[in-house]
Amino acid sequence: MLYLVTRLFFTVVAVVVPSVYAHIAFWHPSMWGFNVTDKDPAYAYDNRPVVPLARMSFDEWWFHNHLRYPPHPNDVFELPAGKAAIAELGCNKGATTWWNSSEGGDVRQGDWPCPRSTSVQFHTTGINDVKGCALAIVHESDVSKIKPEDFTVFSINQTCVWHRFTEFEVPADMPACPGGKCTCAWFWIHSPDSGSEQMYMNAFQCTVTGSKHDAPALMKPQVARRCGADPEHGITHPTPSNCTHGAKQPLYWLQNEGNNMFEDYMGPPFYNDLYDFKDGAQNDIFATSTEQSQKRDRYQPSRFSRFWGNEIHALREAAVEDV
Repeated sequence: MLYLVTRLFFTVVAVVVPSVYAHIAFWHPSMWGFNVTDKDPAYAYDNRPVVPLARMSFDEWWFHNHLRYPPHPNDVFELPAGKAAIAELGCNKGATTWWNSSEGGDVRQGDWPCPRSTSVQFHTTGINDVKGCALAIVHESDVSKIKPEDFTVFSINQTCVWHRFTEFEVPADMPACPGGKCTCAWFWIHSPDSGSEQMYMNAFQCTVTGSKHDAPALMKPQVARRCGADPEHGITHPTPSNCTHGAKQPLYWLQNEGNNMFEDYMGPPFYNDLYDFKDGAQNDIFATSTEQSQKRDRYQPSRFSRFWGNEIHALREAAVEDV
């Protein structure tokens, strides 16, 4: 009963507060769709960068369906190897440094990502309810060549999305981008305690600065697996043997197609210890030796998730196809 009342409360708040200040996006001129508004004639639906992604076709969620609106070639987000990159997250572009190109003007409120709104508007009941977000990279600038499994998560901030200015530590061994440009993306999945479940993806042009001349290549990323302590589901201790070690792909979840996660609606995947995404730079993503690469190649995922077996995955996918 209490759970139903809580859900109802969040629904009412979402109606009262203007939708322009709901949800969250990564904002920078280097991103695809930087100037897309809810009145864009190219879309039959609201496809602003802050709009969440759920039950969408691949073309609708991949790059947030913003590939038709690429950034200017000279707008590139810098990733300093061995240091922190500062991203700006906000419920509206007007809450960021680039407010002068927003449809609503300057509404900034210091380091708070959602001006004149509570944390409910970015699906968070409080600082203890944040579940982390990620930056991922592909060492390729031609987006037509990129597939979901090419992205490698290289940095995690487990207090995301509580702050407008969010630090993402870049691994010191991150190699330079070929031709000076890579493709990056920001990913987030929020707690199930605060409104409808979705995932978020905003892609942007990026480059790595200060790379070592002998920086190692990245491993081929694999699908992350649930292996941390999960008291909400009765699991009090982590299961390290179930972790995916090394480079991991982002968590593609809750879409009509293209998922690599099939977790239950009330047990979403997160960018934190639950999937062995440690806070800060992901320093285990490099192919630093032949031995590590061979170990990686021998790694085989277990047949069953700790919660949902392959049979359930197949049933869920069949149900989606029937919709």
